[in-house]
Amino acid sequence: CPGRGVPARVAGLLLPTDIEITGMQFSHPPDSEAWWIQLAVRTPSAERLELLTKRLNRLVDVVRVVTLEPDGHRRQSVYVRLRPDATNLAPVGELARWFHAETLELTSGTLVLHLTAAPEQCSAFLSMLRPHGIVEVVTSAVSGFRSGSRPIHRLPVSPHGEIAS
Repeated sequence: CPGRGVPARVAGLLLPTDIEITGMQFSHPPDSEAWWIQLAVRTPSAERLELLTKRLNRLVDVVRVVTLEPDGHRRQSVYVRLRPDATNLAPVGELARWFHAETLELTSGTLVLHLTAAPEQCSAFLSMLRPHGIVEVVTSAVSGFRSGSRPIHRLPVSPHGEIAS
C-alpha cells in the first residue's frame, strides 16, 4: 500500500519527545493513498504543542495539521465486561441508565456494557463500576472534532448538494 511509511514517521516523530500519546488512530480510505491520522497528546506546555505542530507540518506527506482547542468535541468508546453477582445487577443497571450505556451482552455470568462519551464521563463510569466485578476493559482512542464554524477543508459541492470528486 503506498504511503505505509507515513504512520511510522509520525509515530517516530513523537517517541523521543516528552509528549505523552494518549490516543492514536490511523485510517486509510479505500482507493486513496492518503492517511487520516488522529493523535491525542498531552504536552507539558503550549510551546511544546506548537513545536510538535510545526514538526508535523514539515513532513513531506502531511497536508494539514489541525489542533483542537480545549472546547472541541471529544469522544471515547469503552467496553466493559463484568461478572456481577445477583445483588450487583440492579446497581450496575442503574449506572448504565445514568450514563446512557448500551448493554451488549447479558448472560448468567457475564454482562458487557458499551459507552461512548466524553473521556471524563468514561473514566467516571469505570470508577463507579469497579466495585461491581470488572473483568475486562477495552477503550478506544479519544476522537476529537473542532467546535465552531471553521471548516477543516472545503469540498466542492454541486448545485444538487452532492460532493464533487
